[in-house]
Amino acid sequence: MLCALRIQNFALIERLDLHVDPGFTVLTGETGAGKSILLGALQLALGGRADVQSLALDGEKCIVEADFILSPEPWRARLEAHDLDFAEVSTLRREISAAGKSRAFINDTPVRLESLKEISEQLIDIHSQRDNAFLSQPAFVAEFLDRLAGLEKEKTMYDSCLATWKSALSKIQQLDLQTGQGFDSDYSQFVVDEIRQAMLEPEEEDQWREELRTLSNMEAIQTLYAEARESLEGPMGAMEPLAILKTTTDRLMRLSEQFKESQALTSQLDQLAQEALRNLEQQADRLELDPERLLFVENRLAFIDQLQRKHRVSSIPQLLDFAKQLEAQLDLHTSSASIREAAEQSVLDSFSALQKAGESLHQARMKEIPSVLASLHQTLGEVNLSQAVMEIRPEALPQPGVYGAHRYDLFFSANPGAVVLPVHKVASGGERNRLMLALKALFVQGKGLQTLLLDEIDTGVSGGTAARVAELFKRMAEHVQLIAITHLPQVAGAGSHHWRVQKWAEAGQTYTGLQILQPAERIEEVARLLAGEEITETARAQARSLLST
Repeated sequence: MLCALRIQNFALIERLDLHVDPGFTVLTGETGAGKSILLGALQLALGGRADVQSLALDGEKCIVEADFILSPEPWRARLEAHDLDFAEVSTLRREISAAGKSRAFINDTPVRLESLKEISEQLIDIHSQRDNAFLSQPAFVAEFLDRLAGLEKEKTMYDSCLATWKSALSKIQQLDLQTGQGFDSDYSQFVVDEIRQAMLEPEEEDQWREELRTLSNMEAIQTLYAEARESLEGPMGAMEPLAILKTTTDRLMRLSEQFKESQALTSQLDQLAQEALRNLEQQADRLELDPERLLFVENRLAFIDQLQRKHRVSSIPQLLDFAKQLEAQLDLHTSSASIREAAEQSVLDSFSALQKAGESLHQARMKEIPSVLASLHQTLGEVNLSQAVMEIRPEALPQPGVYGAHRYDLFFSANPGAVVLPVHKVASGGERNRLMLALKALFVQGKGLQTLLLDEIDTGVSGGTAARVAELFKRMAEHVQLIAITHLPQVAGAGSHHWRVQKWAEAGQTYTGLQILQPAERIEEVARLLAGEEITETARAQARSLLST
């Protein structure tokens, strides 16, 4: 049950902190006072679309919070399914920055907008005028039947079968893509054999290129090598002076400890020079000119480059991966006949199960239609449509859909003897509102929604029918927390609690606010609904009469 609503910086509402009571609450106000703004703020907290242009333009962040009282069962499990902690009073919060960035929270935990919507839909049902268009949608009728008749088990089974069938179809499509007409198994096998026979190693290309660089520069390397040897051990080389230097520092060290560091450094120079000479000597066997080896390396690299250009890759690892992919496709192609046969059988089996589940769901719906229509006809009588004729007509679909293998159309006639036609073709606006109200009344009695908000669902109703609608609202409020936005004095007088939305200007700025009316204020507001701005004593007397019933 909704117990509080807090709004900050939303459109014309600067700040609002509202306590919401159980029972029947009516919301009134002059046209344009801001009732739609209040409704928009609540819908924002429940995960509705954020229109940045409708928010305050002073650069402040918009925050809307809605508190709901929850029972541990089933809400603990529902929240835990979304990795959320249960709280007896749980808060749904939406924040919109001035730049339009949206954030959603449940009990101070950030959540995705989809999760916020999924949870809020189980907390509150909001009806607006545009929702009447749903009457003409077969999906709405099917969903209403399922929820009112408690066909969750049958619908869940159908949904599972539908998902299995679609998955089987998807596998067939995937097979067609992988082994379609564009796949040439002979050529693919040739490519795999060519790459495998090349005996490629992932790192060999870099090694070949380094060897090619060495072989291509061999003459220069030999010349520089000879110069390096000569600089170390030739007549003018460094080895003999270094030996003399080492002998001299050894003698100095024996005469005085102050030459210890000089002697150590000189010894290191001598050792390094000898190590450099040994290293050069080790390279001597590798410095032979080898034209055959050079040709071999050049041919190997040319072959690797040719393979890479041919298959549009830039490295040996990519060539090897390409071969693996082709091998996998070849394996799939080889076994595709048996795989496709199994996949096609899976499609047939899943479709058979889907048809069975669809027929079971359809029969369950058809079984419930008479009682649903009887209850609906009785409720329509309470809103002065007792002569209306209602029918729900099924029609088999060529292909199973989200809501089943059949569509269900609502047919209507407000007058006996008239031709029954689809509801959207014959029902007036007021008749559609009363029909939707009757459907909502049946649903809340059957399923016990926590909160129901009706936005001017009584539009187009007047006279004695208005009094009947007010009585129906009161009866609905016995099963659900009911908030009704209305212009009817009869409905306003029937509420247990009364809010009035009002607009005012201050310092050049327009604001919208909400006032919780006390008994005397309620008399004035209901009288305004009866008589307009010129409130008479007669109107006040009528208002007192409506409020006392």
